[in-house]
Amino acid sequence: MSDFTIGRKQLYILPTRIGWYYALILCALFGIAVKFDNQSAFMMLFILVSVGLIAMVYTHNNVVNLQLASHPSKSVFLGQSALFPITLSNQSSKPRHAVWLIAGGFHQLTQLDPDQNQTIELKLPTVQRGYLSCEPVSLSSLYPIGVFFCWTKRFLPNERCLVYPQPLDLVAFPDDGAHHGKELKSANVLQGAEDYAGMKAYQDGDRMRDIHWPSLAKTNKLVSIQYENNSNASVNLSWFTLPSSLGVEDRLSQLCFWVIEAEQNGQSYQLEMPNQTIEFDKGLIHYHECLRALALWGETSPSAD
Repeated sequence: MSDFTIGRKQLYILPTRIGWYYALILCALFGIAVKFDNQSAFMMLFILVSVGLIAMVYTHNNVVNLQLASHPSKSVFLGQSALFPITLSNQSSKPRHAVWLIAGGFHQLTQLDPDQNQTIELKLPTVQRGYLSCEPVSLSSLYPIGVFFCWTKRFLPNERCLVYPQPLDLVAFPDDGAHHGKELKSANVLQGAEDYAGMKAYQDGDRMRDIHWPSLAKTNKLVSIQYENNSNASVNLSWFTLPSSLGVEDRLSQLCFWVIEAEQNGQSYQLEMPNQTIEFDKGLIHYHECLRALALWGETSPSAD
């Protein structure tokens, strides 16, 4: 997490195109007032100059002393938008109106009440796997009448988003002889295994010893006991079993798809890569470890066929 407070030295302000036209009108009005010694023209000139100066102060104060703070980004798959949370804080007693938050091609208009914090998610496109750094962030404003444009120095968050490969189903799921992955989707709960998994309504074919007789006595309904599948089904997700016709990125995308499918199936799986093997396991920690290895593969290891 990193933060940034916008002081007066971090602010820049210049007239907009409308502001330059406004200044040109003031110059013309000044020439008319001097040449014809017209008191009404002088009065209008002073009023318009005062409006311009007040607008400049308001534009500057609308952005000064705002605070920016970045937060860690969650990993995404290639093709999804990377989300970088940025918190914008107004600790003053005055509201802030029409403040633009800009990062790369991302623009969002917001406003802040006194003592308000607002979190905005920067949506940045992902074009390749690996780490994606957050774009520099800046604030700007045209408030109140658009004759001055105020903007800040760029705040560079130190956050990065890990982009996993895009999952692609190009090759059939490997079958290591125990259970095929797709078959396990409907077989995560079996009868007669060791671990208790809950109750279900009795169905024809259920074994007599699996009927929960106390429930029959209480509710006069047949209920069967379910057991969790404790089979040692496992699958090896290997780089070397993929067709040689697949390129590096297609292989990584296919392995990514297999990792997702194996995790959804509840299988224990191993990821075998050139110069790296992640041993058999399952669960979210193992899942993200495998996806991380796929996302960062090739940064330190040579390519392999």
